[in-house]
This record gives sequence, C-alpha cells and structure tokens, in this order.
Amino acid sequence: MNHLRRSGTKFWLLWFWSFGRCGAYGVAVEKARILLDSPAQAPVLGFDQTAIALATLIEQSEPRFAVGIFGGWGSGKTTLMDAIGRELNREDTLKVAFNAWRYEREHHLIVPLLDTIRGELVEYAAGRPADTREKVVAVASKVGRVVRALSMGMSAEVSVGVAKVVFDAAKFAEAVKDAPPTEPQSLYYACFEQLKEAFQELRCAGVERVVVFVDDLDRCLPGNALAVIESMKLFFDLIGFVFVVGIDRVVLEQAVRERVSGQIRGSGEPLPAMVNRRTRLAEREYIKKIFQVPYEVPPMAAEQLDELLESISRTGQLEGEQLDDLRSRVRPYLSHIAVEGQVNPREVKRFINAYTLQMLVRPHLQAATVLAVQTLVFRDDWTLYEILRAETDAVAEAIRRYRDADSSALLDLWPEIGTLPADMARFLRSPEARPLQQPNLRSYLTSVEATVQKERWAAEAYGLVAQLRRGMRELVSSLQQGVGANNLDEISRDLATLVAALRASVPKVDDGDRLGERLTAFTDQIRRLHGAMNADATGSWATQAESTLSDIQLELRLLRSSSFSMTDPG
Repeated sequence: MNHLRRSGTKFWLLWFWSFGRCGAYGVAVEKARILLDSPAQAPVLGFDQTAIALATLIEQSEPRFAVGIFGGWGSGKTTLMDAIGRELNREDTLKVAFNAWRYEREHHLIVPLLDTIRGELVEYAAGRPADTREKVVAVASKVGRVVRALSMGMSAEVSVGVAKVVFDAAKFAEAVKDAPPTEPQSLYYACFEQLKEAFQELRCAGVERVVVFVDDLDRCLPGNALAVIESMKLFFDLIGFVFVVGIDRVVLEQAVRERVSGQIRGSGEPLPAMVNRRTRLAEREYIKKIFQVPYEVPPMAAEQLDELLESISRTGQLEGEQLDDLRSRVRPYLSHIAVEGQVNPREVKRFINAYTLQMLVRPHLQAATVLAVQTLVFRDDWTLYEILRAETDAVAEAIRRYRDADSSALLDLWPEIGTLPADMARFLRSPEARPLQQPNLRSYLTSVEATVQKERWAAEAYGLVAQLRRGMRELVSSLQQGVGANNLDEISRDLATLVAALRASVPKVDDGDRLGERLTAFTDQIRRLHGAMNADATGSWATQAESTLSDIQLELRLLRSSSFSMTDPG
C-alpha cells in the first residue's frame, strides 16, 4: 500500500439547490455536494510540517517503537496520519493501514492485524524484480501460516463476515504432543519464532521497516481498543516495526481504568481510594510504556476557521453558488459553534452538511433561520436548545425582549438559566440570532432535528420537563391561594404521572444512577405536598422542588452529551 487514503467510492449528493436572497427564494439550479468525513488530501493548520517531522523520526530511528497520535473526536488524527504516510517514500519502507473498527468483532485482533500485513506484503511484491518478489511472497506465506495457526489455536469461535466458524482449540496441542523436546511446544512461542524468522528474511529482501498505521480505534469499544494495542506488543520484540496509532487519550485511559479496576475488584480490595490511585498511575504509565513518541494534535483555534473552510471546500469540490453561500451566509454561524475558542473540523463539516440537506429537502424555509436554530442545536453546552424544545412558542418573544436589552427575559422563561455564558449572550445579541425572533420556530426545529443526529428521547424528555415546570408554577400559585386537599391530590397525581413519563422516555435509567436518584427525589417531594399548606412551607417546598428539577435537567443534558459522544466516535 503506497499511499494511505481511505478506500471506498465517493458518493456525492447531486440535486437542485435553491438559495434565498433577501428573504425570497429563487429557482437557480446548481449541484450541491455533501462534505465527506474523509481526511484532507492537502492538510492545513501546520499538519504538513508536523508530518515531515514525524516521518523523519520514523525513517531515521531504529524501527522498534510506537508513535501515539492523540486527539479528540474529529480533531484531525486521520488527516495527520495520512500526511505522515505520504512523507514516507523510501523504497525500503512498507506501509500498512489497519482499520481496527472493521475487525472489532474478532475475538483476537492479532489475527486480522497479521493478515493485513500479509496482504500488504503480497501487494508490495507485485511489480518488483523477480528475486525480490519471490522473497517477499515467501515471507507473506510464512505470515499466512502463522495466521492460520493462531486462528485455530487461539479462539474457539472466529467471525468470518456475518458467519461464525468454530475451531477445535485442542488441535494444536494434539499436533505438538509427540513433537521432540527440541521443537516448540507452545503455540505462541512457535508463532513468534516464525514471525521473527520471516521478518528477518524480509530485511534480506530490502524492506528495512514496516510502518503500521492503526486508525479508527476511537470507534471501537474501549476494551477492544485496548485489545488492539495489546496485540501490538507482539511486534515490540521484532526489529523492523513502527506503529503509528491514532486514538483519543480519554478512550485509552478509560480502557486502562476499566481493566485495572476490574483486576482490583477481583483481588478483593474494595477501597475506592486505592482503586482511584492505582488506575490514575496505571493510565499514565501504560501510555508511556506503549508510546515512545506521543504527539497531541493541537486544537484548531477559531481564528483558523477561514483556512479550514478553504481546505474542506477544495477537498469537497464545492463550487458556484453553494461555495458563495458557504462563504457569505454560513461562515458567520460557524464562528458561534466554536467552544472556548476552539473549532472541531468534523463538527464544521456536520454543520454544513445538515444545512445543505435541509435546504434541499425544505427549500421554502428561510436559510438564515435554519442556520440560527441549527446553531442552538449544535451548542450542547448551552441551554438554549432545551429552552427552544420545551418552550418553542414562547422563545421568540423572550429572545426579542433580550435583544431589546431586557436581560431578564430568558430568566423569566427558564429561571435556572442563571447568568448567560459570554459566548451565548454574544450570539443572542448578534445579527445571526435575529431570525430567532419570528414566532413560527417549531417547523425549523423539526427540520434541524431531522438532519442532525440527536437522541430521539431528548425532544420528548425536554417537553415533559417543560410541562413539569409549568405545573410547578401553577402548583405554587395554587398553594399560595390555599387550595384544598382534594385539589392537592389531583395536582400530585398529575405531576407524578409526568415524572413517570419522563423516566420512561429516557433510555437506561435506574434508581442507582444520578438521574434516577433525582427523579425519585422529585417524586418524594411531590408526595410531601400536603405538608406545604402555609406560606413559609410553600416557599421552602417550592425552592427544594425547583432545585431538584434543575438537577434533573442537568443530568439530562449530561446524558445527551455522553450519548452523542458514543454514537459519533472519531
């Protein structure tokens, strides 16, 4: 494999593109393209220089180490790894791309890893001089025999496509039972010796180093990601191998944490402090031991957004009115999805694609309003999406008042919002938020939610929270007016029904987690309504219940964010 580009046919979405100017939509016909989640072929943001530096280390150092490319979801790990691959141009270097996610169902990932190396050896041999070709093919054959031996001896069940093939793990033991003492008695030792011999022969064929690029580990479950890295250990005793691994440090640390915590629990040491201390130490030491050359992909600053847009526009072949619209209309909104001044390249592509699809499907919608609502949905750290989902009909007026310098407008609508974050306040007072003042935002919210990957339960949950909040306001008013016990019973039942519906709408909620605990606490507070029959008790009860409801909303927000990170790995 002489260049590292993700394989697969590029599917472009071609359709009629309607653009609006001054609020009126024309009938201009233009092809529209969706930006693919593929690495940039002409990387920007300093990746070229970084790639040259790391490629130099790989080519000039003894080939017996691992490079860790660390970065969060969508930070550009694959783009950087591909750039490194393009810089490795020596004839004595074999480049291997291993997609870990593709083989996640395999019980022992060392098998597909070795088989991928075997396949690249065969490809490398093609077109070489006859003498070299024969030597490399012979090495590939030896690696193939090791793969077959490991497949039969290591696992009782191996996935082959959608089928499962069952092997007799005792066959290898039977095969070596009568072997003389001078022959290998261990499957693992025998395979290692075969590999050692094979790769020594590979060097005789002119291949000095094999550089294995391991990507998409972030898409694997943490335990499986760790299994891939564990498989790499076999090669650390074989001269000639360099691994370049792209992974989110958080994913790797979580995998190590789960492994160490399980071992400690299994040993009968129940002390949480000991578990925390050991896991923190294990996380740091594991990464140091595996990756001799760690590199953290730096976050992209908001100031680099224009450079990124030009890069992805070239890669995605955007042109004509779509490109003009991106630069003039979409670009201002992209500044607002930068969290703490940092922009995620993959998130930028998702934002553009969601807008593109909406304008294709619903060309009658006002483009600026689509972008404004979409910004609220993308900013998970703001509470504006929750407010819009729960109080859709009232949000437009609250935002209008807020833009007219009424700083309490949103607080009156959603009391727990408190002090608005600076970037959220800046957006609401910016020209980009002006379209949110129109009354009919429900159709826009529905449109955005249809194109942006959001948890289906979130919309229902936030709607139920809004009903609970309105019920709370009515309840406090009723208590202050001295309602009777019968009315309190009816109000209690209504609120309890809403809480039960909220619990049922959220996936995987039980009494042992934080959200379950808070829902139970709120239910208990509803049962204590009868004790709040005077003004002082009413005020105290309402304050406690309001605080619990705010905690419920916070847990919903955290659950939505964590669910999103699991469904959109990088």
